[in-house]
Amino acid sequence: MPCSGENKRGRASAPDRSSGCVLAVVRRRWRWAGSLLIACSVIAGPRVARAAEETWSKVTTDHFTLLTTAGEGAARRWAIEFEQFRRGLQHAMPVAVERLRPVTVVLFKQDRAMRPYLPLEHGRPARLGGFFVRANDINTIMLSLARDADETRRVIFHEAVHWHLSAGDGSLPLWLGEGLAEVYATFEVPSPKTYAFGAALKEHVGRLRDDQLLPLPKLLGIGRDSLLYNEGTRASIFYAQAWAFVHFLHFGEASPGPAAVRRYLDLLPLVRSPDDAFFTAFGADYAEIDRRLRRYIARGSYHKHVYPRVTDDIARRMMVGPATPADIALAKGSLLLGARSAEDAEPHLGRAAELAPLDPRPWELLGHIAIGRKDFATAQIVLGKAVAAGSTSYLVHHNLAVARLPELTEPWLPNLGIDPRAMDAAAADFRKAIGLSPTHVPSYEGLAGVVHGMATFRADDMDLLARGLVQSPGNPMIEAGLAAAEGRAGRPEEGRARLERLAARHPTGTGVGLVYARRLLEIETLKAESEDITRLTAEGQLEQVIAIAERALARPLDASSRTYMQSVLRRMRGYQVVRAAVERANEGDAAAARERLDALLATQPEPAVLAEAQRVLREIKRLADRDQPASGSLRPAPAP
Repeated sequence: MPCSGENKRGRASAPDRSSGCVLAVVRRRWRWAGSLLIACSVIAGPRVARAAEETWSKVTTDHFTLLTTAGEGAARRWAIEFEQFRRGLQHAMPVAVERLRPVTVVLFKQDRAMRPYLPLEHGRPARLGGFFVRANDINTIMLSLARDADETRRVIFHEAVHWHLSAGDGSLPLWLGEGLAEVYATFEVPSPKTYAFGAALKEHVGRLRDDQLLPLPKLLGIGRDSLLYNEGTRASIFYAQAWAFVHFLHFGEASPGPAAVRRYLDLLPLVRSPDDAFFTAFGADYAEIDRRLRRYIARGSYHKHVYPRVTDDIARRMMVGPATPADIALAKGSLLLGARSAEDAEPHLGRAAELAPLDPRPWELLGHIAIGRKDFATAQIVLGKAVAAGSTSYLVHHNLAVARLPELTEPWLPNLGIDPRAMDAAAADFRKAIGLSPTHVPSYEGLAGVVHGMATFRADDMDLLARGLVQSPGNPMIEAGLAAAEGRAGRPEEGRARLERLAARHPTGTGVGLVYARRLLEIETLKAESEDITRLTAEGQLEQVIAIAERALARPLDASSRTYMQSVLRRMRGYQVVRAAVERANEGDAAAARERLDALLATQPEPAVLAEAQRVLREIKRLADRDQPASGSLRPAPAP
């Protein structure tokens, strides 16, 4: 599955939504080192040894919690700056604010105080001024107040842009998400009464000057598998040109403007192709917008835009007081989970859960770690505690659904051995996850995977799965689930037609969604064949039944289906022998009839055929004992 959880340090991107599994759930991208790790493990380990007592201050705003030993003043200043950043970004790119998960910011007075929580490079703490960890829907920033460098600010605010955009209604094209993050990572406060976005980035300006520009259609088509996409360095023409294009769209005099960008996003799921959305939203074709963009780049005039700043209401609502030991333990555990390992983080997270059992966040992270270890029993307990404590994390509900189906390594595959009530509970969790994060494609895929087998079908699941296809167009897993939902809603023809179209579009595909679709199609085919077999058998059409069974056995079948069809074929051929024996007896050749039936009995036929063959033999013997020819009086019984 696209990993359901994300641990991100440094510069991060929107979640990868392209694949379809439901199990792997903890992903960490090392932004500076550039490697990929999988975090695993749970619950509270040994108690954390208490360091020398420090006085930690805590400042809380609507979306940020600041923790520091540097005093309330520093925390207040940074809290106001982060809230101002969020407001400015909301004005430029509105999102559903209620979906934004809170962010904890840990401000260290000195670099050395950060060292225990920094990622390791060659066994030593990396030389960093700060980083942003997005660990399984928990967001934590670490900064050194002794090093307020521009690059550190850009790293933090770039990631904060992705945090903000994650609350949107849909996923963003890669060029737009990264371009927005680069443009709005330039947030600054030039005076007490103003803030600004859009300053020129020297490295991008230089690259745009020295490298060959990409044609606009190619820029818009770059995906995460491209060599030009590298979140670790951003040193490619893709990042430079995405930054310039978004800068042009939002600030350029001859650009379509930010409203056109929002129209483009609204149109993408509704039109036949991205080309149609582009032309309609921007009012010109690629060539015309490309010409305007190149003129904008050639001028090299990337002015920052200054806006009035009013923060009195932020200061009034701010809550200030001492941080609790649970606050500090949770922050340190979150940082260590993102920067180092689950084993480093667990003692802190376990202590936070012990000290503040009504805070869902430590339970959330401990549960996600358990899922990463595939310790599903622990995960159910811990994630259940997170839900009971009022968790609003989509990932908690998604992973709780995964934990409810421990017997499956691939929950999307139909499996008659699973309790349908367990699937009902998992489906309810997937629905909750979708409600909390409408862009989380794995939750749509999870719902698609259980809709066939759950005990209680809900018709509104079809609407949810249709929304999933808007988020991930052409997703085979979601489309297969929609077909299963159509079948359960009394529209089997529509569901079967959808599965047939899907299989025809990807005749050799091996992805899990396509495996699921073919399995569902096989189930529907077998169901129809079984109904035909029952009807034709009752009508005595043995040859047609045999033809159905032979066609089925020529396909790849699972063991139970193959056994069923082999049984049908053997039974019908046995009835053919009985029918032929009856015909010979009625023609007066009782000896030939008995010979055929004796040969059939020697093959140990199925019980129903055995009983019918013995009945006919007894009738032939009875007629022979009376010296009475059959003369058409024998009748084969209908095949059951």
